[in-house]
Amino acid sequence: FLAPHEHFALLVAAVCHDLGHPGVNNAFLVETSHELAMMYNDRSPLENMSCSKLFAMLKKPGCELFGMLSSDQYTQARKVCIDTILHTDNAQHFAMVKDVQMF
Repeated sequence: FLAPHEHFALLVAAVCHDLGHPGVNNAFLVETSHELAMMYNDRSPLENMSCSKLFAMLKKPGCELFGMLSSDQYTQARKVCIDTILHTDNAQHFAMVKDVQMF
């Protein structure tokens, strides 16, 4: 199943999935041509922003939560965080449910 660093990455993603959330939804950001929608080409702007803020924060001194990981483990943990946070976009919900039902 999951390695310990992947479990930890899931916990980090769960805590940070709404990091920087402005209190509006993606549809509003896209409809109003908000800078986040423009930056992320209308694709999950809130989730992309949360991922970006998370990894910017983790680069700050004293905040290196993944600092003890090897390069390969860091790459895996980063992927887990990004995939997990991006999957919180409700616009993708039904496609994800369909994928899960195939198993």
